[in-house]
Amino acid sequence: MNPALLFVIFIVVLAVLVTWWLLRALKRDRLRDTPNTRATNVEALRIERAELERDQKLGLMNEASFNEAMRELEVRVLRESELDRATPHVKAGARSMFATASFATLFPLAAIGMYFLLGAPHAVIPEVVRPEAAKQESQMEELFRVAEEKLKAQPDDAKGWYLLARAKASLGRFDDAMKDYATLLKLTPNDADAWADYADAAAGAAEGKMAGKPLELVNKALAIDAKQPKALLLRGTHEMQINDLNAAEKSFTAAKSVSDPQTGFAQIAENALKDIAVRRAGAGPGATVASGGAQAATASSSASAAAAPTLISVKLALSDEAMKAAASTKDAAIFVIIRAADAPTGPPLAVKKIAPNAASSPVEFSASDAMIGGAGLSPGRDVAMEARLSLSGQPRAQAGDFSSGRSTFALNSDGKVVAKSITIFEKMAQ
Repeated sequence: MNPALLFVIFIVVLAVLVTWWLLRALKRDRLRDTPNTRATNVEALRIERAELERDQKLGLMNEASFNEAMRELEVRVLRESELDRATPHVKAGARSMFATASFATLFPLAAIGMYFLLGAPHAVIPEVVRPEAAKQESQMEELFRVAEEKLKAQPDDAKGWYLLARAKASLGRFDDAMKDYATLLKLTPNDADAWADYADAAAGAAEGKMAGKPLELVNKALAIDAKQPKALLLRGTHEMQINDLNAAEKSFTAAKSVSDPQTGFAQIAENALKDIAVRRAGAGPGATVASGGAQAATASSSASAAAAPTLISVKLALSDEAMKAAASTKDAAIFVIIRAADAPTGPPLAVKKIAPNAASSPVEFSASDAMIGGAGLSPGRDVAMEARLSLSGQPRAQAGDFSSGRSTFALNSDGKVVAKSITIFEKMAQ
């Protein structure tokens, strides 16, 4: 059952139980002050008068004492009568019923209203924040549309194409960004920075895999500027993916030496070099690290696995609706996406694509799965994880896909595996 529906049922049942308990206590208090109690008081006064008259007849009271006692008794009788007239029984009962009904209606409504005002309903009811997210997406689409219309009128505006491409890439719209980079580079074919950013977008579209077009674009950037930092990082990533650690070490060392520490590229290179050292240590003293391109991919898969220990193990689950949707199309795929905890958008740290029928097996991430070398997936790092069922099999989210919630956690500082469970249940808005 949908967690949002379960939560709504829970708060309604809880409100009913609390209201019933309070009404029961109020009813018990009202029974203590009823017309029967007042009648009993008046009857007691009658008995007391009869006892006074009896005492006078027996000579136990003189005339003066009897008259004084009778005057006090009359005052008390008069007081009880006035109290009874001031609070008519029928009207009091009607007011009591009205107050009870009002309380029973307003109390749960006020409690639920205060929760939605002061609480965090979006934590279990994602639909509450969905209109705002849709509004922001609509605003971004409008900004892109205006920018594209302006660039159509001024197609030679290289800076405009560059800004538009980078904006789309930062939102994960890699395919669209690649088109804009291609247009830009027709205007500025010798811009090594643009070629490197183009390669970065291509790697994002390829789910972090550098072989093919991403590597081709990296080589174009380095042919123009052999010291382009991002291109060196991306080349090092490719070399780590094929287990050519010697070449990767050279690329990341070069990237670190030419990177401005303020850009973060130096830290990325440093993390990657640390990862290379960990892999070599894990391979054992008798092992050798392969070199030479594609041959390294199969040189020692067992040593590579040992050198890149698992940091995260993810157990996936799909709702019944998501499972039916996945079974209805042959193109469906599940993407497990890991980002920096403070970066809800933009290129992820790591992505894995799996077939829906393989969702029962744990999905494991190690430092070698990072998009750029070992950067990002390092012990102690705060990360955020989410999963999405893409019915089209494409990495970009589309209406009709199913997603999970966003889980934020820290990787263990001692390198031990973090075990997580995540459920894909929410159908994305149209």
